[in-house]
Amino acid sequence: MTLELIEPVKSILSEVEAATGKPLRFIEKDELNTFAAVKIARKTMPTHVVFYRAQHDAIINHLVAHECGHILRMFGVPEQNRLIPAKPKDPRTMLQEIEGDLNRISKLIPMQELIRVVGMWTDGLVRQLTNYPPDIMIEKWIYDDYPELRPYQLQSLERQNQQALKGISKKVQMTTPAKIYNSSNIMNFVFFNLLGSHIKADLARPYRNTPFSKKGKQLMQLTEKDYVNSYEGDRSMIDRWAEFLGLSKWYSWVGFEDVPPDYLNSV
Repeated sequence: MTLELIEPVKSILSEVEAATGKPLRFIEKDELNTFAAVKIARKTMPTHVVFYRAQHDAIINHLVAHECGHILRMFGVPEQNRLIPAKPKDPRTMLQEIEGDLNRISKLIPMQELIRVVGMWTDGLVRQLTNYPPDIMIEKWIYDDYPELRPYQLQSLERQNQQALKGISKKVQMTTPAKIYNSSNIMNFVFFNLLGSHIKADLARPYRNTPFSKKGKQLMQLTEKDYVNSYEGDRSMIDRWAEFLGLSKWYSWVGFEDVPPDYLNSV
C-alpha cells in the first residue's frame, strides 16, 4: 500500500529536515510490533529512517507526526545533551528485584516460556518508562499545533488505550511480576489521564477505582507540576518517574552516537 500523508504531516517532515539537515526515508517493513517506527539519523547516516507496515490506515499520519516529534525534541538541544536510554549497567539488578515473583510464576508457566518472556517484560517496561513522559508532551504539541491531525490522533490513542487495557486483567496480574504489573498500569493511568484531559477525551475511565489510581494521581501531580518542556526536561522527568516507581537501576543514559551495530534492524 502506498504511503500517502496529509499536508500537515508533510510540513512536519520539512521541519525535521530543516532542523537536522537530513531528510526522512520511508521503508516498508511488515515485521514491526507497531504500525510505524523511526530510527533517528546518526552522523554516519544520510537520512532518518521511518519503517511502516504495508497494511496501514490513515492513522499513519498521526504516528509519523509523533515520531517526528521525538526527532525535533532531540535536535532542539546541544549535541552533548542528546543522551538516550540504554541497558542498565548491571542487568542482574532487575532480575534480583523480581526474583521472588519469578519463583512464584514458574509454577504457572513452563520454565522455557518464562525465560523467553522475562526479557520482554523488562524491555517493555523500560520502553514504556522512557517513552511515556516525552510522548505526553508530543501528543499535546500535535493537538495544539496541528488541529487537522486531531481525528487521527484520537483514533490512534484509543487504539493504544485498548491495547494497554489488556494489562489490567487478573490473568496478566497472576502471571506477571508485581513490580512490572503495577508500574506499567500506574504509568498507563498517568498517560491516559493527562492526555485525555488535554485532548478532551475520556481515555482513563477504565483506570478509575483501580489499585493504580492512588499512586497514579501522585505521579500525575508530580508530572504536571515539574515538567520542563524540552528534551532535557524529558530526561529529567523520566528519571523522576523511575525514582517514584523504583526503577532507577533498570536503565542507563548513553551518548546519542553510542548505538549498537544492528541499530537499524532493532525495531
